[in-house]
Amino acid sequence: MPAYADIVFSTAVRQPFTYMLSGEEARSEAEVGKRAWVPLRKHKAIGFIVNIHNQVPDFDTRPVVKILDDTPVLSTELLELSRWIHRFYYCGWGEAIQAALPAGLSFHSEKKLRAAGGPVPEHLDDRESEIVKEIQKHGSYSQKEAHKRWNDELVGRLVGQKLLEIWEEPAVKMEARTENMWRWRDENARDKAKKLVEEHEKADKNYKWVRALKLLTELDLPEFQRNLTPCELLEYYTLNRIADEGLIRAEEVESNNLSLRHEHDPTRLKTLNEEQEEAFEQIHTALESRNYASFLLYGVTGSGKTEVYIHALKKALEQGRGGLVLVPEIGLTPQIVKRFYMIFGDDIAVLHSRLTNRERYDAWRALQQGEKRIAIGARSAVFAPVRNLGLIVVDEEHDASYKQKDPAPRYHGRDAAIMRAHINDAVVVMGSATPSMVSLQGAKKGKNTMLTLRERPFEATLPEVEVLDLKQYRSAMRGPIAVPLFQAIEAALEREEQAILLYNRRGFSFYLQCGECGEIPECPNCSVSLTFHKSKKQLRCHYCGYSERQPRRCKECGQEAVHPKGSGTQQLEEQIAELFTEARTLRMDFDTTSGKNAHADILKTFERKEADILVGTQIVGKGLDFPDVTVVGVIDADTELAFPSFRSGERMFQLLSQVAGRSGRAGKEGKVYFQTWQPDHPAIQAAQKHQFNEFAHQELAQRKMLQYPPYSRIIRFVFKGKKEGRVRRVAMAYTESLMETIGHPDPVLGPSPAPISRMQNYYRWESLVKIKPDNGAGAIEQLLDRTFERYEKHKPRGASSVRINVNVDALE
Repeated sequence: MPAYADIVFSTAVRQPFTYMLSGEEARSEAEVGKRAWVPLRKHKAIGFIVNIHNQVPDFDTRPVVKILDDTPVLSTELLELSRWIHRFYYCGWGEAIQAALPAGLSFHSEKKLRAAGGPVPEHLDDRESEIVKEIQKHGSYSQKEAHKRWNDELVGRLVGQKLLEIWEEPAVKMEARTENMWRWRDENARDKAKKLVEEHEKADKNYKWVRALKLLTELDLPEFQRNLTPCELLEYYTLNRIADEGLIRAEEVESNNLSLRHEHDPTRLKTLNEEQEEAFEQIHTALESRNYASFLLYGVTGSGKTEVYIHALKKALEQGRGGLVLVPEIGLTPQIVKRFYMIFGDDIAVLHSRLTNRERYDAWRALQQGEKRIAIGARSAVFAPVRNLGLIVVDEEHDASYKQKDPAPRYHGRDAAIMRAHINDAVVVMGSATPSMVSLQGAKKGKNTMLTLRERPFEATLPEVEVLDLKQYRSAMRGPIAVPLFQAIEAALEREEQAILLYNRRGFSFYLQCGECGEIPECPNCSVSLTFHKSKKQLRCHYCGYSERQPRRCKECGQEAVHPKGSGTQQLEEQIAELFTEARTLRMDFDTTSGKNAHADILKTFERKEADILVGTQIVGKGLDFPDVTVVGVIDADTELAFPSFRSGERMFQLLSQVAGRSGRAGKEGKVYFQTWQPDHPAIQAAQKHQFNEFAHQELAQRKMLQYPPYSRIIRFVFKGKKEGRVRRVAMAYTESLMETIGHPDPVLGPSPAPISRMQNYYRWESLVKIKPDNGAGAIEQLLDRTFERYEKHKPRGASSVRINVNVDALE
């Protein structure tokens, strides 16, 4: 009976392609979860097998060329999770699978050319013959390099004549890391070694290799080379010399060498206080039941949520199950890894985008093989191949960083974690001092069980918050900070304590402006002004990466009157250094943390008290724990309100509450200052008084009135293209199809130009629709399928050049 494989690719195409499994070898090797080489259009592409069946299709099929993997690279549960993401977030199934795979096992590929077998045909001219012979000599040749070296038309003609073939191979080939492990040659070798050492000592032959051999007889072999070579005696030469004596042998074995080398002392597991114990017991009961359960752990900043996570994770491991810990930002990873490593040691694998491809692959493989049982990482770590998953922790669950914006799949890490817990009958714990309105409403409707930590442990208290009205302090400023904040920092420095200053704007200034004609330099690719970075004397676009040198003259009028306007973290750092000349300042923003270990290095420096004042963007307000920070200042508390979003008030409250929580965390009294132009704003008032419940009640009432999430789901459609007229026509045609599909126009808004109407030289329009909040993957998929079917029937001319991006549960 013939067998067929349904295969998906990492494109926006949502339907799988069916291929024939011809031959016994292909049928025996093919398996769901493996990658395969298959013909696609005019070349060989890498696809992913999602189904194998015997149903004969009503169209001609092409055969699978080769199965790439010996064993499935994606487990059944992760394949199921990727399918849910494909349906719920309306993306290609292959796009969802791509997000779940590490470098070396993904669809990322490089197009290659190879020549057909046999002699070069005589009818070719000299140039064509040269190309074929050169590619035959190399076996394969990069298509990119071929187009650089030879004429594109010539290469294309040879491909058309089937003298050259285009195929794909993984762009990053990853194989398991190996290293030497030293063993005794046989079961009698150790006794022989002891006897040999005695003979040499009697003969007074004090050779270095003999001394090394004596040391080996006192150790437990087998042992990795890396664990032996730190000893001066056990260097490569002496080990190989002993091997020549026939006493030991080196065996190449697979190894990931992923030790994080933090302090490890499981006895330092902290005893939970009464509130923490009560929360933990409910999680423990759910773990014991081995059924899905979801908890929302609401705890004020510094209340010890992490200790509850650690105790719950310890219980999951005792059950023989694994754990997954998600954090919203890479910058939070070093501190949380350090705390978990203290208890769990090398059972931890870290996954985030700042690791090298090799490091990510090794961590992924160690988890897949069960060598490590705990994964810690940012959003994409939700796909970590943890075996027998029992517990998922989503720390700071409210954070917008959990939502993937571009490219697809535009999934939400928190919601994907909930679905993964469902699939595994696992427990998910979402923690926050400022829970999202969606999670809070979920708790009210019984989807999540609310657990509450109201107090900080060890008699620590929440810091006092003072709101500084910038309208009143205009004449009482010390540079960018009002006098009360200046005096508080000065006093803290005298007590040898530390301060954190948050300003949510990168760069030296917000923009440059000509004092003569008012011209503001803009990005040529995006409809935004360029941000000034003084240290590099550059203007830079934070959307497309375009940069240019700082102009001496205005491009519009030619006058030397171009001045910085506004300010950013770089300028703030300079101003603070001038105000507090004896203090050591550090800056933490996107520009200073672009290096691989930059986050960890900055945090270590501040933790060791090698700096007194930490200046940064919103990252300094998230989850950091420094016992000597007693003063926190927010330079401009109103920055979040500048973004046109129904969530701007919620975001401002969350940011202010989170950054306020960095102060007074170790029994020392803390003080927080909000500098604002809107001191009466409800979010500022609630954050000042640490009144989350009051803020949430008011915010939910407003959302319900306007039918914003959590009382609806928002799907945003972004239309992108090089020609503005086509983008507008496609946006209008698609939105009309959407209205017709729904049946009434009320919940559909748009189309209209996007807030940033041009980005990376693409014009952008958008529409959005509000749908019922309980609509799941099936309902969303059906709605969008019907809309696209309707749109396809009367789409405008040139529509193929306009991309339609679908963003389900858009946050903006």
